[in-house]
Amino acid sequence: MFKDNKKLKNIFLMGFLMSLHLAFTSYINSSFLSLSSSEKYVGLIYMLGSIASISALFFVPLMLRKMGGYKFLLWSSGLNALSLLFLSVLKTPAQVILIFVFYFTLNNILIFALDEMLEIFSRNSSTGRVRGLYLTVVNLAWVLAQFFSGKTLAEFSFSTIYVIAFIIMSVFFLSTLLSLESLKDPKYDKTFAWQSFKKFFTDRNLARSYKINFLLQFFYAWMVIYTPIYLFAHLGFDWKEIGIIFTVMLLPFVFIQFPLGQYSDKIGERKMLMIGFFIAAIATSALFFIDKHEVWIWAFVLFCTRVGAATIEVMSDVHFFRQIGKENDEFISVYRNAGPTAYVLAPITAFIVFLLTPSFNFIFLILGTLMFYGVYLSSTIKKNDI
Repeated sequence: MFKDNKKLKNIFLMGFLMSLHLAFTSYINSSFLSLSSSEKYVGLIYMLGSIASISALFFVPLMLRKMGGYKFLLWSSGLNALSLLFLSVLKTPAQVILIFVFYFTLNNILIFALDEMLEIFSRNSSTGRVRGLYLTVVNLAWVLAQFFSGKTLAEFSFSTIYVIAFIIMSVFFLSTLLSLESLKDPKYDKTFAWQSFKKFFTDRNLARSYKINFLLQFFYAWMVIYTPIYLFAHLGFDWKEIGIIFTVMLLPFVFIQFPLGQYSDKIGERKMLMIGFFIAAIATSALFFIDKHEVWIWAFVLFCTRVGAATIEVMSDVHFFRQIGKENDEFISVYRNAGPTAYVLAPITAFIVFLLTPSFNFIFLILGTLMFYGVYLSSTIKKNDI
């Protein structure tokens, strides 16, 4: 894998660093923003960031053609690092929200760019193996970061976390500067954004891939935004306890995604997607019934939710990337738009849920029910679709 594509190692390193910084900030962002806004309105800030991300992703393929992947990564990572530095020092609510929206948008742009780089250096016959290993590497960063971020927050402030993330993204910038200068870009497709969406959604398999990815991203959006708030503000867990819970929760992403990626190269993705959605649905619904302040109960059930999510994530990506060529960067842009779109719709949906339900924990029951739709959606994949 790495012998044939030496740059692949560098892309894996970039992915690790990107995920490491994201893991330090993602699960504290909502609590940090709640200092500037009511917890029920935090999701609306994410919505603003998502709208900005969707708009930006329309123009990313054009920017890649104009700048090339190397310069694009440099500019994006440099601005990302600066935004983290600002978040560590700013106190005025309006400034914090503005910079957070900018930072959130840059994260989605960088994830897209790394996807594109990985697609350039991977072969279709080993898509599952490459994607599975890549997801294992980047998710190892999430586990490591959760272990240390909980301890850090127990002793220091949110600002310290953002400073650490700034340092990580500075290393990302320097690594890109020193190792990817000779990166050769493919001949990117010159299809315009609206044409890309039309071509994408007229393809049955690509449209289904988007729906599967959207369901997963909706799951992530609710979990990332509202689980930390619920554990901290409603059940009284401290950040050290939350760090332990989230470390255990994320272990499936490290241990099962590479084997599943290899498995998918042999038999396809349909059954594993169905199993993944079923596990996620049952485990997420179970959270509704847990109201005890018990670290290991929450760690175990959240671990089960991520067994399902990790399975869905790798199989969804493999199913999608098998069906596109290296030049189809505009299709990657559409596919990755599922994340920002979910972050637009998820907070709106959650806000309505909060208005109509008597308690905060109903979001888990409703989310679990939504995940059952993924079981049906996955079952519609046919042998000749893979």
